Amino acid sequence: MKIIDYNKTFDKKKIASSAYRICESAQFPVAYQDVYEHLFANEHLILKLLMDDERNLAGFGVFENYQFFFEKQELTMLYLSGMVIDPKYQGRNISSEIIKNTYNQVLSDFISLRTQNIAMAKALLNLFDDNLFAMPRGINEEALYTLKQTLPFQNMNPSGVIPNCYVNQLYKDLNAIYETFGICLQEKDALAVVIEPSQNKQKVLSRFQKKKEK
Repeated sequence: MKIIDYNKTFDKKKIASSAYRICESAQFPVAYQDVYEHLFANEHLILKLLMDDERNLAGFGVFENYQFFFEKQELTMLYLSGMVIDPKYQGRNISSEIIKNTYNQVLSDFISLRTQNIAMAKALLNLFDDNLFAMPRGINEEALYTLKQTLPFQNMNPSGVIPNCYVNQLYKDLNAIYETFGICLQEKDALAVVIEPSQNKQKVLSRFQKKKEK
């Protein structure tokens, strides 16, 4: 298995068709056109492709970079906007490897996602267990206000939930979110997960966490 960066020499239609088949295999409810647009509509996206030993697409991760300000500092946040792995390769920590590969490439101040999938939430939290700040466990008013500057989290509520984020429910078992974090999601809601890795020298949101601990 190999993680590679998409570049413009690749056949977009071939990649989109393969990605759509993977979504179908994973029982992820999405149309082909939605897959194509998610992968290629924004030229500023970071697209990671997981290739098997025969150079066939086995999964993909789509990331965006956001900039926002805190106390006159410009900060960056790497946001995972979508990831699907072929079911036959799931359970091998591949999602974590794609996230780590991308973060090490851009070294943003924060890394984040919003999801109904407990496996993805845990993958991000476990990957950066040596962190300065982590949501949803460390959310508070100051962190909430700061993160709402970014598009993915502008509608986030004080529980770290983005209400009505999706058109419909994407995953059947939302109880896993409650059992893990004590947060109840409605069928169209998403959970926000944000990490400030310990490599971050600015120590931004961790200031709020330390205030709360006192």
